[in-house]
Amino acid sequence: MKRFVLLLLVLPVFAGIPTGARNADAATTYVAIIWEGKSEMTNRTAMGFLAKVRTLAPDLEVKQYRQLKNMQEAEQAFRESENTMNGIVFLRSSGAQFLATVDPKVPCFVGGCNNPAELGVIKNLNAPEGKITGVTYFIPYEKRFDIIKSLFPSVRAVAILVEQGHPSGLIEAQGTREQCKRLGINYEEVVATNLNTLLEGTKRVAPKVDLIIISNTRLAMDNVTNLLPILHPTKTPMFSFADAPVRSGAVAGVAADDIKLGGFLAESVVDVLIKGRPISQVPVKMDPDPKISINEPMMKSLGLNFPDAIMKKAELIQ
Repeated sequence: MKRFVLLLLVLPVFAGIPTGARNADAATTYVAIIWEGKSEMTNRTAMGFLAKVRTLAPDLEVKQYRQLKNMQEAEQAFRESENTMNGIVFLRSSGAQFLATVDPKVPCFVGGCNNPAELGVIKNLNAPEGKITGVTYFIPYEKRFDIIKSLFPSVRAVAILVEQGHPSGLIEAQGTREQCKRLGINYEEVVATNLNTLLEGTKRVAPKVDLIIISNTRLAMDNVTNLLPILHPTKTPMFSFADAPVRSGAVAGVAADDIKLGGFLAESVVDVLIKGRPISQVPVKMDPDPKISINEPMMKSLGLNFPDAIMKKAELIQ
């Protein structure tokens, strides 16, 4: 019977396949999956990856380095894996940024990250030029604003809330700014370092805008409930670039399906490590049909009515 071996690790103790294992058993393919920090999005991507691998390549052995404390531990895991694995999956935007600084010895795959081109790790997403490919939760900003305009057709001014120093912060602010310029929407931003600066910045921009955008940065996403007392009295809605804040009080959001992306990631790993396809022929994959989430009680409390076509398609949060 074919087998799927899952090795769970917690750093700093590294157990599992010894150095030279790639050469010791040429019939077995090994891949490491690495990420630092806690992220539900990354957990879902990993779940989708592992489930699809069981179907596509049950003999593929996966060694996990989950939720590592910092990038120093993640780099340690990466350096070890370069000598013991046939390939490495490095999740999150921080992982993609790290890969942009190295010349890996083995094929590498990104996932659970923003646009790899913007992060500097891959120049050509359709034909990756080096040893790195993978998947991204990135959604083109034109598509995001098509959804925003469908939900809020009279929007005249928006403000995006971002966490200073987060890999996605500058990317999402720039993308939002460009779309606002294209559509003639006034643009404001709050770049926050902590909860206090986030709340103070929101108080500053709230009177100027009719929509707040929650970026895909932890400080913004984790504090939606703290923003409600500032925004709800004026019935200013929040729209999120991730799905989790919709459960916390954002009225709507758009996001890639992380489980689906994890499956796409598994397909890319199998294409390269099992089937031997060149990375240049394995493009970076996106979710072609990102999901819309709508907080129905919040929609009603704000006195909003969204189009039936979107309501039928969306995930409705009660």
